[in-house]
Amino acid sequence: MEPDNKNITPIFYLIYSSVESKAFDAEMIKVLLNQSRDFNQQNGISGILLHVKGQPITKSKGRFMQLLEGDERTVRKLYKKIMTDSRHESVVLLQIGKYDQCIFSGWSMGFEDSDDETFQSVSGHFNLNEIMEYCNQTAPSDIPLQFLSSFYNGA
Repeated sequence: MEPDNKNITPIFYLIYSSVESKAFDAEMIKVLLNQSRDFNQQNGISGILLHVKGQPITKSKGRFMQLLEGDERTVRKLYKKIMTDSRHESVVLLQIGKYDQCIFSGWSMGFEDSDDETFQSVSGHFNLNEIMEYCNQTAPSDIPLQFLSSFYNGA
């Protein structure tokens, strides 16, 4: 995944994490992905949503981490909407800031262990391993990508 080369100065970003209010199945993930992608495209928001599925054996719930970037007012308004979304609980704001250019050229969503063909046809889907390679190459000097990498690695 290549960084967007368009200079947008400054670009506001926000990173949050949350927990699923109930376990997401493949169809729920697909609906969330499509709704989010469409909304964000219409509102000039880019970024990435990571999802790690819960484990039924340990009764752990799935979790999300999202980096949103765009106009500050629009991103903050979306975050307030996410905080009241019944699909999320324990929403925590991790970091806000500004940087010189978009990290992600469009909005997309990554999944842990999602080789399921259900998602391969959905625009905006990628495998988490792909983005982690990108984060590992960039993250030492990039705090937002360090957050994404630590989420994926369970730190």
